Amino acid sequence: MIKRNILQALIMLSMIQVANAQVISFSMETEESSKNTPEGWTAVDLPKNLPAFTESNTFYITSYGASTESTDNTKAIQDALNAAKNAGGGMVVIPAGEWLANTIQVGSKTVLHLCAGATLKWIAYGDRSATEGNNFIVNKDTPTDVVIEGEGNTSIIEGQGGPWWANYKVSGVKRGAVIRFSKGNRFLFRNFRIQNAPGANLTVGQSGNGAHTTIHDIEIKNPSSSASTPSHNTDGIPIWTQYVNIYNCTIDTGDDNVVTDTNAQYVHVWNCVFKAGHGASLGSYTVNMHHIIYEDLTLDGTDCGFRLKSNNDRSGDVHDIIFRNCTMNNVEAPIWITAWYDDTPDLTSAAQEKISTTPEFHNILIQNVTASGYTGTRNSNDKKYNGIQIAGRPESYVYDVIFDNVQITHRNGVRLFFCKDIKFINGCTFTRTKDNVTVKATDEDLTAVMENSHEAEYTWNKTLGIAGITMTSNSSTDCYNLQGVRTDSPAKGIYIQNGKKIIIK
Repeated sequence: MIKRNILQALIMLSMIQVANAQVISFSMETEESSKNTPEGWTAVDLPKNLPAFTESNTFYITSYGASTESTDNTKAIQDALNAAKNAGGGMVVIPAGEWLANTIQVGSKTVLHLCAGATLKWIAYGDRSATEGNNFIVNKDTPTDVVIEGEGNTSIIEGQGGPWWANYKVSGVKRGAVIRFSKGNRFLFRNFRIQNAPGANLTVGQSGNGAHTTIHDIEIKNPSSSASTPSHNTDGIPIWTQYVNIYNCTIDTGDDNVVTDTNAQYVHVWNCVFKAGHGASLGSYTVNMHHIIYEDLTLDGTDCGFRLKSNNDRSGDVHDIIFRNCTMNNVEAPIWITAWYDDTPDLTSAAQEKISTTPEFHNILIQNVTASGYTGTRNSNDKKYNGIQIAGRPESYVYDVIFDNVQITHRNGVRLFFCKDIKFINGCTFTRTKDNVTVKATDEDLTAVMENSHEAEYTWNKTLGIAGITMTSNSSTDCYNLQGVRTDSPAKGIYIQNGKKIIIK
């Protein structure tokens, strides 16, 4: 019996050694051709300077003592990652099986590879109370040229978020992200699944650091915010830096599917499927944010479609934003642009002094977009549940927004507040299903589906429509421009006088 046990142990050791010697196939050949860089943008840099992977720089975590029977493989996995970094670059392999660990740090020129059937599982909430607020997989120092990859959706990073969500509701416990790379350059994340994140799933950048990131073929799954056991603030991919490509991802979560925040610039998101979540989002922190494109998206059952949100304590100049070639089904708020985040727009407020953090939203294109199939019964309000809502502030109008070939069918209608130069062109239509009213491209304006408007100016398919000009004087002879400002000496243009539109040639 003893000899047989020794023989079996030797055979198992031999099998581990053979497995540990296996070199995983690695290629970057298709990455360059998939970049899809918009015209005039700087291309996103991919990881480079990676070594050729051989037996000498391929490090299996089992060689460092990791075991599927262990309740904590943190040290073994970190030792393997350190070996890769110290070798001048290497691949760390997580074989099939379930591997429990706490926070691990990934250094430069490292590939962290999850095999098919591998689950890297974050140690549960009750076993890591001392690390509240920490993240799971993070950057070591300021790394460059890092790849985290799997072999498809059976390569899983599991966050065990359930206890965190429950405790967050009770005590506001601080939760970390599954993956957060706050600084460094040239990161690639591909071909794996993240599920049950305590907080955010895959966060890129901080304070503008962590640039040049590519994310593709990632599946993210967390309970929606309206599920019987909801997840909270489980943003799919939050971005706080420059030069980011995201494509071919499926995101089903409890908060923003993809969201750009402060310092997000030159971000391109395409060919993704968004299910539960808050859609293609921008903000609420929107300082120094511009040149962002969401396109070729399918949004099915998200709370919002295109959502730009901020407030006067966390914003700035936001511009050159595109949302195009997207299809929405059963979306509560297809187009929602608001400078009153978490507030209802105050239509009685006077203009305040404009400061550096005042939201200024402009140069926005919404093109070739359809939205239909909303089955909810919520009534329109000034905060949400509208087919279109644009809400600037009295001191800072939203301006230069173009709706180009946008077709929206929604239970509720349109709300426009504190905005100007809003243009609907190329055959836009809007159907409000609660009263079966359709505004066609040949109609004069959006009046028939307007829920509410205030100090707003738009053109409808190149025909002028005036909505909600506020008269601030009782004089019947006063003239007001299209922003609702009284003028004593009107020149050439279009004005409001005595409640009617006049044209001065």
